[in-house]
Amino acid sequence: MPEKFTENWQKKDKSSASERLREQVAPPPPMKERLETAKRKLSEEITQLNRINDKLNQKDKTLYGQVVKAYEEHDNARAQSLASELAELRKVESRTQYGKYALERAYTKIEVAKDYGDMVAAMVPVGQIVKNVKSALVDFLPSTSNALGEIDAIMSDTLVSFSGLTNETPVLGPTSEDAEKILSEAAIIAESKLKEKLPGSDVGEQLRM
Repeated sequence: MPEKFTENWQKKDKSSASERLREQVAPPPPMKERLETAKRKLSEEITQLNRINDKLNQKDKTLYGQVVKAYEEHDNARAQSLASELAELRKVESRTQYGKYALERAYTKIEVAKDYGDMVAAMVPVGQIVKNVKSALVDFLPSTSNALGEIDAIMSDTLVSFSGLTNETPVLGPTSEDAEKILSEAAIIAESKLKEKLPGSDVGEQLRM
């Protein structure tokens, strides 16, 4: 009798371990759904930032032309006023481009994950990137910032759920090296693109502030 009980217990324990492993590799539907929702919302915000950037670019070109015309007409007061408006516009545009490039890299990082474990590992730096972009856009694009807050909440909940399955605590502290690298690259690319298209741009460190 004891031997039979021990044998049944061992089978049950082995079965439970197998089930836990399967859950880690293939998570329950709610976790999968949250991941897909986060990816969809991330894609939507990238598209939205791209639209906003195109509009800002057109407005920038118009303002820049008006500044040049005002100087040609020796209307220095109007030229100075338009130049100030253009400078403020370029702050918004630089942050928008920065956010777009950073989120694109974040989305790619999740998209290329081969399995659920890779996906969860990717979500930590992605969550940090989303927080940083949210902070960069909050003063200029509050609706986008709010949407990014929702994405961050979804990913944080997913990571918490994962930690419940694995008994491992995800690292949610200071920005990881991976996230920092992506954010730095996004700042460099955004500055470079803006300088190529818009003469006189000097956006430098404003992106990371």
